[in-house]
Amino acid sequence: AVMAGFAGVVMMLRPTLEQNQLFAGLIGLLSGLMSALAYIQVAALGRVGEPEARTVFYFSLGATLAGGVGMQFFDRHPLNTPQALWLLPVGLLAALGQLCMTRAYTRGATMVVANLQYSGIIFAALFGLVLFGDQIPLIGWLGMATIIASGMTATFLRARALPNPPAESH
Repeated sequence: AVMAGFAGVVMMLRPTLEQNQLFAGLIGLLSGLMSALAYIQVAALGRVGEPEARTVFYFSLGATLAGGVGMQFFDRHPLNTPQALWLLPVGLLAALGQLCMTRAYTRGATMVVANLQYSGIIFAALFGLVLFGDQIPLIGWLGMATIIASGMTATFLRARALPNPPAESH
């Protein structure tokens, strides 16, 4: 079901990579894989009773440290423009979003949450259609249907595999 969802995303987005973009494409693919592994770990931490705020704190701390190390290899620019003030609300909203996502993965039905993330692609396509007049070809609509079907299938298979899953609320 997960592979079908991935196929649906590919059908909707129809990505193309030139020869000089293969490394960036690989980085994007590995980013998605690492994200999936991170959410699996977040769900496991929630099952053992780890508080969501602590999980988000250490995730943010690790991301900050990794970003600081990465900054050493690139040019730095001063943040003396009015646009730099946007960094504070963006950071706060990102932390709040991460806290909500962590809570959804630790206390909610993990498969349902994971499959609902795919719906963001569908909403983005529909917003593009309504707000910007984007044209969605037939393969894009088939991709949306594949995403919805794979999400429903994954949820159904998960429910069938665990007919009475243990309560995950703390």
